[in-house]
Amino acid sequence: MIYRRVTQFALCILLLLLLALPALALRAQETPESALQPEVEHLLPAVATAPETLRVASFNVHYAHDLPALAASVRANHALRQADVLLLQEIESHQSEGSSRARQLAAALEMNYVYAPARPTEDGGTHGLAVLSRFPLDDAEIVPLPRYDLGYRTRRRIALGVTVGVGGRPLRVYNVHLDTRINIQDRLAQLQPVVEAAERQVLAEVIIGGDFNTNPFRWLFHRFPIFRSDQAGAMDDFMRQRGFSAPLAESGSTVNRAVLRGRVDSLYARGLTAQNSGVERDVDSSDHFPVWVDLAWPPAATAKKE
Repeated sequence: MIYRRVTQFALCILLLLLLALPALALRAQETPESALQPEVEHLLPAVATAPETLRVASFNVHYAHDLPALAASVRANHALRQADVLLLQEIESHQSEGSSRARQLAAALEMNYVYAPARPTEDGGTHGLAVLSRFPLDDAEIVPLPRYDLGYRTRRRIALGVTVGVGGRPLRVYNVHLDTRINIQDRLAQLQPVVEAAERQVLAEVIIGGDFNTNPFRWLFHRFPIFRSDQAGAMDDFMRQRGFSAPLAESGSTVNRAVLRGRVDSLYARGLTAQNSGVERDVDSSDHFPVWVDLAWPPAATAKKE
């Protein structure tokens, strides 16, 4: 009897260790956060004059495996090739390629860039966010976001803050990529550090954009979609309450998948007047469609109220 209990206890311990191995392996391969620093490079001379309309775009490029095809899709699209500031999510850097994919894309599009790694990849590279701009970039900042245990594919999430010098006038931009299988309460809490960082800014003009992953579901145990949920609408309401406009609120789905529809990507503006906006559904180089907004520049004294 005692032997049987000891055997059962040992088997339980072995099972628990086997279940813990993936998490332990993940922790072992993680690079300390202090080692993941932004990479900034100016590939263009400073632009002395600013446009009357500033176009800001956001695009989840789904790892950007095929850089030439991605660059070609941006150049071929009338709205994207006129972007002054381009926020990128899910872009990577691999030593075997010689330079980060953010730099490669910036060079192809003739833009300056900042790349912020969020986490290491299995081959020793990194995966993260980037901001490309025709104007100088300064004061790059990584904002760590709350981390949720999703059961599988749990990942470190960050936001990238950077100041864009548009004709000598600063614009603060935050690029975000939030978790997938979380409900709206957790999603708003994950975004909260970005909103607080924006509120601490002395600059009046701020853009918060990116992949908010506002999918149209309510999740059970971070695994099972059980009910419909207007996460995008709730995010718009939250941002309006914090002083931001939501010019893409009626733009429709930004997901490039036949089986799923939802506006998961967006751009929010504070202290700026949105003149036009859109979703580029003819760009098929990713599983997301890029979004954009035109902003009056220089900013008016009071941004348009929605």
